[in-house]
Amino acid sequence: MVMNDALTMQKENIRVKGLSVQAIRVIAAISMICEHLWLTIASDYIWLHYAGRLAFPLFAFLVVEGFYHTLSPRKYLLRLLILAIVSEIPFNMVYYGAYEAPGHQNVLWTLAAGLTAVMAIHFVKMRLDNMVATGLTIVFASAFMMHIANELAADFGGLGVLTVVLFYTMRNLRYARAGELFGLFMINAVWMGGATVGWIVLNHIVTFPAQLFGLLALPLIWKYNGTKGFDHAAIRFISYSFYPLHMLILGMLMLSGVSIG
Repeated sequence: MVMNDALTMQKENIRVKGLSVQAIRVIAAISMICEHLWLTIASDYIWLHYAGRLAFPLFAFLVVEGFYHTLSPRKYLLRLLILAIVSEIPFNMVYYGAYEAPGHQNVLWTLAAGLTAVMAIHFVKMRLDNMVATGLTIVFASAFMMHIANELAADFGGLGVLTVVLFYTMRNLRYARAGELFGLFMINAVWMGGATVGWIVLNHIVTFPAQLFGLLALPLIWKYNGTKGFDHAAIRFISYSFYPLHMLILGMLMLSGVSIG
């Protein structure tokens, strides 16, 4: 009896090590706030932009974990779509200082497109249990939803969808970390492009894509312990309302002329 109790306590200690879903969500939210502060009222602090590069890989990972733990993937997708609609005006305020910006949509459309691809892949995987069929579905579902994200001009576009699919396909594989590292490097450093960073190293300027900072999300993801963390109705409400609410506040501050630095 004493031995069983000791083993139970040991298992519980193992379970709580690392980062829960809630912990990763908080880190992702802080990273996102850094990015949006830089875009709105703290543009002089470029390090905020670098810190903000961690947010999307973390949220892409959380979408996949949400898919596996939700009771209804369809309702989960519906919540993302509703939140994407609600977030459009705050997003436009932060990125363009305007209430309308039809040429660029918020990142929740990208996450919803990625989730849709994952749902299609998982459906075929579970129903057919055939590697060829699953592989073909990964290719075609990913390509189709990447096209949709690009057509919508959603933030991170098709490569954002590919990031979500990457975390799904690598989940529980033996060499998942190597696959995630290689995949995220290709997406962020090779294919995505964007602004570059120049650092002086031994009297030489070394440049690399700012998006490469997104790879720093991986050590945090690898610390995931498989637990949900503290869960409460109020926490869930805050989690869903955080994205549009913080952008609305920052957008209003920026339009009011508030500036830091």
